[in-house]
Amino acid sequence: MQYSKALFAGLLATSLIGCVEKSESEAAQGAGADHQAIQDTNAQWLRLIKDGNSAAVAELYTPDGAIMPPGAPKAQGPKAIEKVWRGLMATPGFRLTFKADDITVSSAGDMALDRGTYRLETGSPSASTQDVGKYVVVWRKIEGKWKVAADIFNSDGATDQTST
Repeated sequence: MQYSKALFAGLLATSLIGCVEKSESEAAQGAGADHQAIQDTNAQWLRLIKDGNSAAVAELYTPDGAIMPPGAPKAQGPKAIEKVWRGLMATPGFRLTFKADDITVSSAGDMALDRGTYRLETGSPSASTQDVGKYVVVWRKIEGKWKVAADIFNSDGATDQTST
């Protein structure tokens, strides 16, 4: 009887270890897929910015999402977010790029943190302003898609580029 209990305990422990290893492996694969999905959405976001499509950019946000630009009030909700992006994109010479330095997906797989840098250029070729800064985006997974819940950024300091 003792042998049966020991054998059962050993088999149970082996089964549980196998489940834990599989769960950790599946979690790592899921996090990798989520990381890639956020990178893909960032690439889409950059294409939409280049195309000047403020309405489509606003659709990347959650229904209660917010953008918090420097020197301006928070804009929350699709209409307010679209208005901010439309205003930014209407700026003469507007060119924006950004790059994620670190994307961390929560262990639950439903939220993520994206930290990175951006470069903004405005103005004409003969008198442009270049701004470099950093951003934080908080992502939420809604119905299997990553959406922006909070978007905040600030400048490291703009520089004027005047040609002579």
